[in-house]
Amino acid sequence: MPSIKELLGLGAKKLRGVTQNPQKEALRLLAFSLQVEYLWLISHDDFIVDEPKDFLENLDKRANFYPLEYILKETSFYSKMFYTDERVLIPRPETEILIDKISSTCRGIKKPTIVEVGTGSGIISVMLATLMGGAKIIATDISQDALEVAQINAKKHKVDDIITFVNCNLLDEVDDKIDILVSNPPYIKKGEKLEKNLSYEPQIALFGGEKGDEILREIIDEAIKRDVKFLACEMGYDQRWKIDNHLKNYNLKAEFYKDLAGIDRGFILKNTKMNI
Repeated sequence: MPSIKELLGLGAKKLRGVTQNPQKEALRLLAFSLQVEYLWLISHDDFIVDEPKDFLENLDKRANFYPLEYILKETSFYSKMFYTDERVLIPRPETEILIDKISSTCRGIKKPTIVEVGTGSGIISVMLATLMGGAKIIATDISQDALEVAQINAKKHKVDDIITFVNCNLLDEVDDKIDILVSNPPYIKKGEKLEKNLSYEPQIALFGGEKGDEILREIIDEAIKRDVKFLACEMGYDQRWKIDNHLKNYNLKAEFYKDLAGIDRGFILKNTKMNI
């Protein structure tokens, strides 16, 4: 029977070339398999255990670029843990910037009505419910499967009484007056080659159309038609000029922001016609 140290060594070796942190991921997978804390593994590396079958199976999965978050059924986001499975996209750290932008830009609105289009795992709506006291939040998604995951996360973080989940396309079933509209929509161009790990994530949440920005433009059009006070969206790294050009049709300009790598990542649009 192998020791913990030997299993971790096997795991790290198998995951080289798949991740930048093979040792850490092997540690997480073994801790998940043995149902123990990381620190216990580190302090008991000479401990002999029965070779866990699921650890070896999960190593094989991960070695084929299957996302770690789907194996562990969790993702860390905004210093909180969220349930994640194959029905939703895996939350990315750059989306934390979108939440920060909304929190700071829209702080002056009392008891806002916030609508999130394409909520997926629900992380944006859950965090806004946590950070923006008194808000009424409606979260829509075209996928009923995704909404089930979002509801799990809303209950997990005790905000399920604040968020209303609606199964629809964009805003089709939302009649409320909207103060803040937020979305991290599909924005990848159809046919664009993806990283191997992305092939396991729901394609409906990735591809935004033939050009990639079609859904983003629809959301902008809806926001302007409904006199939304603030629109906040993520976008593709190469879509700033497309969004800029689309907004010229309305004689509007957005405030664009970059992620931590200095890449264009999203925008905030303020309805200048309204007294906010």
